Amino acid sequence: MKLFRIAKKQYINDLSGEGARLFGGRWNKRGTNMLYFSSHLSLAVLEVLAHFDQSLMPKDLYFTEIEIDDKWINKDEDFSILKNHFRDNPPHFSTQEFGSNWIIKNEFVGLKVPSAIIPLEFNVLINPQHKNWSKHKVVKTEILQLDARVIG
Repeated sequence: MKLFRIAKKQYINDLSGEGARLFGGRWNKRGTNMLYFSSHLSLAVLEVLAHFDQSLMPKDLYFTEIEIDDKWINKDEDFSILKNHFRDNPPHFSTQEFGSNWIIKNEFVGLKVPSAIIPLEFNVLINPQHKNWSKHKVVKTEILQLDARVIG
C-alpha cells in the first residue's frame, strides 16, 4: 500500500509521531505518538489545507511517499459508533479515545480510517512504536509544488 504524508521541511523525515503526541489530533489524545498518512497525495493536500489559513500556508511543505505491506494495516475496524462524531471540529473526544486505544493495543502498524474531509476516501493512522513499522519503505521525499491558485 502506498501512503502519503505532508509536513514542513524540518519535520518531513521525523516519523516518530512526536507532533501528534505534543498536540493531539482527530484520532489521538495528547501524549499518544501517531502519524497521519493519506491514501493519495491529493487527499493529503486537502487535509493540510483544512488546517491552514491559505494566506499563511507554509512555503516549505514537502511530501513523503511510503510503501507498507497491506498485512500490517487494519482495514476491518468498525467505525459505526463514531459515525456521528468523526467529522466534528474540533475533534470529538470519542475519536481521540478510539485512536489512542488502538495505539495501546499495538496489534497493527496502521489503521485505515475514513477521511473527515471526504468520507469515501481514507487516511491511515500509523503506530510508530509498533515493531513492524521499520518494515516500511520510503519511496520518495520531495518538495510539494502546488499551483498558486490553491494557496492563494
